[in-house]
Amino acid sequence: MTKVSSAFSVGCCDLEWTTDVNSPSRTSLNGDQHLVGRLWYPSPEQTKSHWFGGHKQCSWSPHYNYAYGFSTFLFLKSRGMKGYLKPAFTSAVYAIGRSQSIPAYMHTPIVQSKAEFPLVIFSHGIGGNRLAYSAIICCLVRQGYVVFSVEHADGTASAAHLAHGGGWLYYQGWGSEDGRMAQTRHRIAEVMTTLKLLSSMSQGEDVPGLKLSGGLDPKTLLQGRLDVKAVALAGHSYGGATVTALCSQEPAFKCTVALDPWWGALLADQAALERWKTNSPLLILGSHRWNTPNARGQLACGGERQAKLLQAVRYREEGPNGSQGGGAVLLVIKGTAHHTFTDVVPYFQARFSWLIHMLGFTDDIDPALSLKLISQSTLAFLNRHLPLTEAQRSQFKQSQALPDSAVSGTASNDVAAPSQHMPSAEGQDRFTSGAQKTDRQDQIAGQQAGLHPGQVVLDGLSDSLDAGMKLEGRTYESRVKPDEREVFENICQGNIAILELSL
Repeated sequence: MTKVSSAFSVGCCDLEWTTDVNSPSRTSLNGDQHLVGRLWYPSPEQTKSHWFGGHKQCSWSPHYNYAYGFSTFLFLKSRGMKGYLKPAFTSAVYAIGRSQSIPAYMHTPIVQSKAEFPLVIFSHGIGGNRLAYSAIICCLVRQGYVVFSVEHADGTASAAHLAHGGGWLYYQGWGSEDGRMAQTRHRIAEVMTTLKLLSSMSQGEDVPGLKLSGGLDPKTLLQGRLDVKAVALAGHSYGGATVTALCSQEPAFKCTVALDPWWGALLADQAALERWKTNSPLLILGSHRWNTPNARGQLACGGERQAKLLQAVRYREEGPNGSQGGGAVLLVIKGTAHHTFTDVVPYFQARFSWLIHMLGFTDDIDPALSLKLISQSTLAFLNRHLPLTEAQRSQFKQSQALPDSAVSGTASNDVAAPSQHMPSAEGQDRFTSGAQKTDRQDQIAGQQAGLHPGQVVLDGLSDSLDAGMKLEGRTYESRVKPDEREVFENICQGNIAILELSL
């Protein structure tokens, strides 16, 4: 296997916007009037040099209040944790998080490129924030994507920094079902606001109340650099349900990646569960634990709703705006857990395994291997289903290695155990393994390969770039097709627990 250098470094800055910058304490937090998050973008490779402008590498926890919010969230979830331990635990979390750097640099220039960059808007899960998925996000940016990670101000973030000195909003705990549905609507509004603001930035428009950190100019940073015709959504847990709900009804988003989504966050009458109003394809990257029936035969992800959604997303020829339903892929990687998709295990397991085990954040798969498979699968799906120009595809082909990462451990394509074909249902194809738990050999294989997760080649990815549809000089695959099975089999090798296509 040949190593190929990645084309870009990762630059980032923080974005905040309100409709009333003069009175931030009285500004409404409604999703169409307030937005905070982090903007991640491709930056010149030399920004990693200490001699290039003195740009600072990002810390995973840049403010004490993020540690406070995380501790508050954990203490609310774990009633057995003694309250008097919280101050010491918070200080330890802050020290650990601040000492952990991530492979991104603050306030660097965006790279000069012949092609505009496609956009991914990322929605975090309960207890998350704008920084909690930086490992996966950096993988996307290094390959030529701009990513905006929303910090939701709906009370689900462990800590959300409010715009223009408005203070902090901490995790609010569980409310009523009506309150949860209001949070879903709030999140959807924030994602839509993100698209509107970034579209204005791409046009070089002056947006009152919009501010970027580090003195960066919001009128020029993305001007002529962002392709708003190639926009995808991604999210984890509650965020996975958020972006799926939006993708099912808003055609501006061409495809979606839902990382171990929690379907309980979906509105009961949403198009996602009834009848999709768009033809946008969906990739569900579920965890093994959440997609394995418990003692009562139930799935933690919300199995009944997931089955209903996989029916609703199927392709249909008829519809008020032509064909609807882009189909879906349900991919479950063996040994993964709900937290596998966050930064917690890959960044902190090697140095702080005692803390990871104490908090219950353990996996049955090597964290470097899981990051590699999740990132490659996400990239393959985006590159296949986003309407990209030839210049963009050429750019991707020149950069087919995952980024260097601070993640401990190594990754490998070694096969653990062969998976078995299962009888297919009408319109669906299922591929599953009888193993309920990943063998220890998976972890050993990752450690023996000697490859860091940022250094492996995306074998087979280039084959998925050439798609069958053309639109305004763009090529893409407009819906999930049977040959998509081979794409994910090549990426995941013997690490697939479930592979199901809803066509």
